[in-house]
Amino acid sequence: MKSTLHTTLLSVIGMAFGAAALCTVSMSASAAPDQDLRTETVRFDDLDLSKPAAAKILYSRIRGAARDVCEYSMNGDWLEREIGHACIEKAIDNAVKKVNTPALTALRFGSDVRLASK
Repeated sequence: MKSTLHTTLLSVIGMAFGAAALCTVSMSASAAPDQDLRTETVRFDDLDLSKPAAAKILYSRIRGAARDVCEYSMNGDWLEREIGHACIEKAIDNAVKKVNTPALTALRFGSDVRLASK
């Protein structure tokens, strides 16, 4: 089960970051359309996601990976910051929805209701 969740989470994070990167590319005239999309592996096979403390650790890992891949920068102009922030939020939302565990969902969305994933 953990292996399946791990593989699924990696796929979702990659897709979320890819979608966000495509948004960034479309807004940037200097970006090449065939640019490679960045992804980052988030491991959690060492965590028991039924425990809130483990969910907090995974959430922190997901957020860190999203920040790294989305290249969020406080030093850019307002548009770059907004694009980076939107990329991070979308990537985190997608990853949390895909993992679909009550403790992680509660951290992100404020309730332990399990979300339907596609």
